[in-house]
Amino acid sequence: MFDKQYRFTGSHAEKVNALTAIFDEDSKSKLFERNLDVYINAPLIGFLFRRKAVKDTNGDISPQNIFPEQMINASDKLKYILRLILLLDSEYEPDEQKRLDKAFRHLGQDEDLDLFDQYVLGGVDVLYEKLIEGAGDTSEYITRLYDFLEEFNDRYNSEASREDILALCRAANS
Repeated sequence: MFDKQYRFTGSHAEKVNALTAIFDEDSKSKLFERNLDVYINAPLIGFLFRRKAVKDTNGDISPQNIFPEQMINASDKLKYILRLILLLDSEYEPDEQKRLDKAFRHLGQDEDLDLFDQYVLGGVDVLYEKLIEGAGDTSEYITRLYDFLEEFNDRYNSEASREDILALCRAANS
């Protein structure tokens, strides 16, 4: 698991290429440095935005690859992300004990890896739509990134205030 080459194909290859492309020639800025960085972040975005997608096998588009060595080096992170998704996705597996078993006793079942891949591809779609689609110049890319981070913060961090976090830290140290 996570020890073989991964290949983005079809429209997802185009989107990953755009997400890793230089958008400002002067500073050589990119949204993501490598295809692997997209692959690590995309399943989390796909899960949080409830987006799944199926592999596009359009052969007219050059695939975007992640080499086996990169996958092996990131396998601990990827297993952690897979476990998080398996633990939290109660739509995929409603039974809590079965979710725990999938995440810790039977990690890497084909159907679970298929779910992970669907979230990867759905996350690529979300990242492309939020960060790339419609942007034409450097300021638009930066604005779209800022807007996406604001939306993400509002969506997932609005309930936790700084004071709440500090109180939890103080309680943990007591």
